[in-house]
Amino acid sequence: MAMLRCVFVVLLCLGSTAWANPNNQIPFHRSVDMKVGQSMVVNGFRGECGARPRNVDPNRTRDTKLGVLSNGKWGVTKSRTCGGWTPAVEIIFTARKKGRETITVAGERIKVRVR
Repeated sequence: MAMLRCVFVVLLCLGSTAWANPNNQIPFHRSVDMKVGQSMVVNGFRGECGARPRNVDPNRTRDTKLGVLSNGKWGVTKSRTCGGWTPAVEIIFTARKKGRETITVAGERIKVRVR
């Protein structure tokens, strides 16, 4: 089964370079500790298993209490639901002011501390 997933990811990437980059493995963080001005990939936004998320606007930003979330590069993220790696886009948090908050990104709660 793991071999089949690897073959699928390779074929997926060969079919379209803009689809997903298997070398860009997008991490998921339950909590982050950052300084003002710092940016960090905090999660990946995926679509249906094996399919690229639809309607991803690379210029979209979302304000939070302490900073801003924006979309980053294409890659892959590990999904328990999908049983392995699946195409996704990076979600980047940029810290703007000090404090603590919990944000929800792609359905997951992330604790943020900015110092």
